[in-house]
Amino acid sequence: MAFQTKASGEDNVSSGSQAWNSADIYSKSKISWILLKLDEDERVAKFGRKDDDDDVPNEFIPHRRVEYFEMFIFHLKQLIGNCQFAIEKGYDERLIKTFEKRIEQIEEVSDGIASSFVNELTKEEELRINEKHFMKCFKILQDIKNELNFPLNRASLIFKSSDELDLDDVMKGIENGG
Repeated sequence: MAFQTKASGEDNVSSGSQAWNSADIYSKSKISWILLKLDEDERVAKFGRKDDDDDVPNEFIPHRRVEYFEMFIFHLKQLIGNCQFAIEKGYDERLIKTFEKRIEQIEEVSDGIASSFVNELTKEEELRINEKHFMKCFKILQDIKNELNFPLNRASLIFKSSDELDLDDVMKGIENGG
């Protein structure tokens, strides 16, 4: 955070940090929130539950896994869309385009991750996950999620880039109510 000292000795926040305040709000609502959702999508797509306390009947687990797999794709695409404006032309832009292409390829074959069938004994419809295919697609999505952090960070959408942070100046501003 940048501080300027007035002639009277009062500290105030410079206009550059006011612009960061808007970016901070955008970053939290349009980027950080989706990053957290991606972690949840990944966990439930893999295990069918958000955590050990999530009381989900076993027959619903395949449905939840497929639902969260689809949300995983949706949130990856949403995150990329929310961040494209800040991605540098060149290497990172090409990298993002490869992520989009890989996601499209997964979408094209994702109907094979599960199939419905009727249980002849109970006459109930069941959903079965094709684990081999599911995990192959899921692993690609995980890789995209993990690799996406690098261009987002280089674009200062995760951590604010700064040449140098003077903690003494920050503390003086806090002490003086700035």
